[in-house]
Formats: sequence, C-alpha cells, structure tokens
Amino acid sequence: MNEDWSAGYVVETGYTYGAYPELNPVRAAFPLLLKGLRAPKIETACELGFGQGCSAALHAATQADIDWWGCDFAPAQAVFARDLVAASGAKAHFTDDAFDEFAERPGLPEFDFVALHGVWSWVNDAAREKIVGFLRRKLKPGGLVYISYNTQPGWAMAGPLRHLMKRHAETLGAPGLGPAANLDAALLTMQRFFAEDPVYSRINPGVIDRLEGLLKQDRAYMVHEYMNRDWHPMWFADVEARLSGAKLSFATSAYMPDQVEELNVSPGMASFLRELPDPSLRETFRDFAVQAQFRRDYWLRGLSPLAPADQRRALRDQRVVMAKPAGQPLEKARGTFAEVALGGPLYDVILETLGDGQARPIGELEAVAPEGTAFGQLTTAIALLMAQGVVASAQGAETAARGAGTARSLNLELARRAAEATDLGFLASPVTGGSVSAQRFHQLFWLARERDGGGPNDWAAFAARTLAEQGQALVSGGAPLPAEAAKAALEAQAAVFADTVLPCWRGLGVA
Repeated sequence: MNEDWSAGYVVETGYTYGAYPELNPVRAAFPLLLKGLRAPKIETACELGFGQGCSAALHAATQADIDWWGCDFAPAQAVFARDLVAASGAKAHFTDDAFDEFAERPGLPEFDFVALHGVWSWVNDAAREKIVGFLRRKLKPGGLVYISYNTQPGWAMAGPLRHLMKRHAETLGAPGLGPAANLDAALLTMQRFFAEDPVYSRINPGVIDRLEGLLKQDRAYMVHEYMNRDWHPMWFADVEARLSGAKLSFATSAYMPDQVEELNVSPGMASFLRELPDPSLRETFRDFAVQAQFRRDYWLRGLSPLAPADQRRALRDQRVVMAKPAGQPLEKARGTFAEVALGGPLYDVILETLGDGQARPIGELEAVAPEGTAFGQLTTAIALLMAQGVVASAQGAETAARGAGTARSLNLELARRAAEATDLGFLASPVTGGSVSAQRFHQLFWLARERDGGGPNDWAAFAARTLAEQGQALVSGGAPLPAEAAKAALEAQAAVFADTVLPCWRGLGVA
C-alpha cells in the first residue's frame, strides 16, 4: 500500500458496487418538507468520495437539469465512474483528486447539494477538516449536505470486535495475502477465542450474534468497513460541532423509516423527546433510545422553516411514482420499536391511483383519498410506502424525458456488464433520477428485449446463451439443471418478468 496517497485507506480491494437512495437529491425534498423546511432547488451537485461512482454516474445520467461533479482519490474507481458516464453520454466531471485538491480545481462551481456516503467515519481528522473546509467554501447558502457515518452508542459493544480484527491483521497478517485473506484469518482466530467463553462475551452476550453476523457478510464490504487505518464512530454532537465550521445545521434524517417516529420509539419515549428543548440533545437521547449505530443525515446551510400553508402546498406538489410491481402484497414496515402493517382503504387508493405507472403529485392522491383522511395521514402513508421501496419520489415529466436517452444508454452498459458479473444489481430510472433494483436475469431479459425485441421465450434463450458463454448453469439442489429443465425455468422467469416487472419498469422510464 502506498501510504503517501492512500492515507491508510484500503485500496488493494475495490469498493463495493452499489447505488444508494439517500445519495439521490431528487428524494431529499420530501423528508425536508415533512419537517417543515424549505428544500433547495438543486442545479449543481457533488459527491465526495464516490467509491466506484455507481450512484454518481447514475445520477448524472438521469438528472438532466443538474450539473454533476465528484471525486474519489482511488484512480481505478474514478476510471470506473468515468467509464459509466462515457457509456451513458451524460456530462459529468469526475476526478481522482483528494478533497483539498478538488476544492482548488479550476472551474469548480458552488454546489446546491453535496453528498458523502461511507467517508466521514473512515478518514482521519485532517481529512474531516478538509471536508469541512470544502463545504465552507463550495456549498451555497441554503445548500443541502447528505452525510452518513457510524455513530454511538450502537458501536459500544461491537466496536471491540473491529479492534480484534484489525490488531490480528496488523500483527499476524501477511501483506502478500491481501486484506480479505488476512481478515478471514482474524475471524477464524476470533471464533476460537469466543468458543472459550471469555468474560467479555458473558457480560456482552450479544457480541456472539454480532460475530456470527460478520462471518456471513461480503468480504469486500468488510475490508472497507473494518480494515482501514481510520475507523471512528462519532457521537451526533461531535459531528454537529465539526460541521458548524461550515455553517451547517441538522435538518432531518435521510433514512425514510425515521420519518415515522412510532416505528422507532414508544409513545412515552416520543413524548419525552419532544419535551427536550434543545434539538441537538434530543438527537443524542434519541440515538440512545434506538441504539443508533449508523446515521444518514441531511444538513442545511441555513434552515428556512416554512409556514404551515406553504409546507402543505409544497408537499402537494411533490411527485411520486410506483417503484415496485403492482399487486404484490405489502410487507410490514419495521423500525427499532414496532412494526406496522400497511393496508386499508387509504393504501388501496394510493396503490390503485399509482398502479398505472404514471407519476403524480401528492395533491392528486389527496383528492381521491377516503373521506376524512387527514393530510398528515396521507403523507405518513407515503413515507411508509417509500420506506418499503414501494413508492418513490419522481422528477418532473419534462426533466425525466430529457434524461431518458442517457439513462437508456447507461442501462445498456449496466446490463451488458451483468452478462459477465453479478455485482451491478440495478438499472437507472429517469423518472426517479435514481436506481431500480434489478436481478441479473431481469437485466438480461431487458437487454435482449432492447436489442432484438421478441418475447419472453426469446429473452430466456438469450439468457441461456449468455450463461453458456460464461460456463455457468442454473442450479437446483446444488446440482446443475438438465438442459430442458433449465430452458423451462428461464422461460418461466421471463414470463413472470414480462407480466409483473416490465410494466413497473415502463412507469419508471426503464422500459
């Protein structure tokens, strides 16, 4: 590892390939408005430390009215992000600059939106100061920042596990084996250790379940989560104090289940938290109430509270769209305290109205809601549906139309790559300006349809040829399926895709 530029961050193992909804500025307005805060109009946006750049490239391809910039100091990751953007034909500015270098880049604009995911807790204090300096210089007044970070008290029990992993790798690891192999060796030693029933696990019995969970996680993710030199879960108040240097104020959580408090705390606890006069202290107590381990927060450079009438008007103008196939049973919404069954006349009306795949303003849903439905009940139901991924925020129709061509080009590239790999499990939606989860076979069926048309059996045949070219086969019960059984299975999957998934993707502008 070259310490001169990596600063102790793991660069031998590539970052995971994911697209994260909180990084999408299109969906930020709804939670801000729920809190009675004005949402900024976003014309310039930036992602600092974009990893493989999947989210950044996807947003650049789908958000035609936003000028996208970003940086990640790992050159290979910046190259991958640039390749995705080039394939889409979108305009974006992605570099391998460090944060302070990026801030000095000629022509760099001021930003309405800046996002950092998986960065803040995994860099040192000097890098955090550079982030704050960047935000102080380059975020516009009224601008919005999204930051995710590990927090306390949720890591108080499991944090020592990371210490054991890291110390084992530092003292007994072999650099030539790579971080993943050294991590596996550390986990094996830890299993043997905890099998001897140390006092630590007797006092903290939950640590055994936590270790068992670690053993099941993706190694590339774990390397980046746990094996960097710097790893700093931070209290909310400490993050707030640092971001105050950029004139930022906490706005609200970006994690949609947090917008429905009855999911997360008891009525008595909710009352207790409301009575605390200081917002910062309230967030700290709430972190204890929910055993917070990871926060996803929006911060504003200048809070602008809305009058109640203006808040309702802005919420009514927010557009939403179905993001999952219609007709599927609704799962319960779950939080840290309770679970809520989603159903009844209000949900039936929302899903029926959006079931044709057309994006609509919330005001239209209000007009057809059952008699006696309070506006707050409607917005809570929408928040719960968003938390389940059933409904998503949508861009204006003209904006979506302008991004349709670059979104399709990006999707062709993502689906082409899906023919050879399984780590890009999403496509781009110009309607939401964000990602759509996509199974590999669904990506292949979509690719066959886009290239050659045809029907489900033709798409299944394309998927079968692709598997054969990769030396892969459908497996059942641990054994490869015979050719005819595999053909029938793929055709059945393609038929289901055509009947359920494809109509939803049409509404999202994917098909």
